[in-house]
Amino acid sequence: MTRTPNEHDTPTRGGAWWGRVFARGVTGGNHTAVVLPGTPVADPATAAAALGVPDTAFVTALDAGSVVLRTFSPVEELAQCLQTSLAVLTALDVPDRVPWRVRHERGEQLVVHREGQVSWARHEQGEPPELQECDWPGFVAVEPAARAQAVVLRQARSRIHLRCADAGRLEAARIRADDVLELCARTRTNGLVLSAPDGPGEWRVRVFTTSLSGAEDSATGGAVLGAGTLAALDGVRGDIRVRQGPRDPARQGHLLLRIEDDGQVLLGGAVTSLLSGRLMLT
Repeated sequence: MTRTPNEHDTPTRGGAWWGRVFARGVTGGNHTAVVLPGTPVADPATAAAALGVPDTAFVTALDAGSVVLRTFSPVEELAQCLQTSLAVLTALDVPDRVPWRVRHERGEQLVVHREGQVSWARHEQGEPPELQECDWPGFVAVEPAARAQAVVLRQARSRIHLRCADAGRLEAARIRADDVLELCARTRTNGLVLSAPDGPGEWRVRVFTTSLSGAEDSATGGAVLGAGTLAALDGVRGDIRVRQGPRDPARQGHLLLRIEDDGQVLLGGAVTSLLSGRLMLT
């Protein structure tokens, strides 16, 4: 088990945590695992595939106020994962409102803090986002929003963003996993993100990702943070509630965006602990 750290302390090593991120109450969101140092793991990819949750993080470095991760889906390593970046502070029992620097070995630096059950992440201030315009995929039969161009947001996990005119048409769209994988291979991206306004302060989002072999994800923090980044560049400010995933409410994620007056974008979500203890892999 872990003990409670303070700002100048490093948590006890060893153990594992299992919970849900981006849920609303007891429904939706994604199961998530965090494996702490001291747990013998010969092959993280094999271990993540055996656990079978959407994202499993392995802590590779841990110091006072900072942690480095590697995250795996059942099918690939993720260069960046907001879901496990939020979860790791709960796994380490970091106190509320204590900012920690969280980084993946091949990803961007994040600053993460907890506010009760909700954790928030933002990118450290750095270079402006790299955007590349691209063609609207022919297999996405949804009308673009006014003056919206399909765009690739280049990051550790790059994604194609499609800003759509109508949330109902977005929700009804049928997207084949094979089409997503072909598009991602051709554009050197890791996912396809569709977003549309769904009432005041509400967005409807769907994400299809290589980490699930082109299938639809219930909650994708990095994709929603990217959509918030694009909205901030368009002058949007304020709080936005995001509902992501397929039509079945039990399979949807509930994410939060906070776009501050200076354009800084934070991604938030509820993190719920389910189990913690020692992990034995055979």
